[in-house]
Amino acid sequence: MYEIIIALFIGMAVWLPIYKYYISRLVGDHVVKRVESKDIDLNYLLDQGGVFDALADRVVTLFKHHMLAEMGTLTRSAKTMDPDNMDPLAMGLDSADQLLKMVGMKKAPPILQYKVAQALGHLVDQQNGGAEPFLDPNERFGP
Repeated sequence: MYEIIIALFIGMAVWLPIYKYYISRLVGDHVVKRVESKDIDLNYLLDQGGVFDALADRVVTLFKHHMLAEMGTLTRSAKTMDPDNMDPLAMGLDSADQLLKMVGMKKAPPILQYKVAQALGHLVDQQNGGAEPFLDPNERFGP
């Protein structure tokens, strides 16, 4: 489980600097040139509103898609491990996948597999005498 979290942070650590220091400057310079040449009416964009909010939402959605894609890659790689030498994370993901297939989901999304594996891990911890509650009331499910 920690490997997935670490991989997600590494993926974000790679994408965020690339976007911040390279892509955003290229886009910013291009937009400034178009505003100065009157191709873009900045007053219209600011008065109508929502244009920049929509752009921010698109960037957040793009980063979310990249994160989910990396999570799916890690889930698939955990499934291809040797069944005799599986670590607890791979066993949890495999159990979650089998459980979701039994309830009728042929291709469960990786984030759902991860959340079910996390819940199964909490159940196992609770059965082994852990005093932790099954669900933290402050924990949010879903992306």
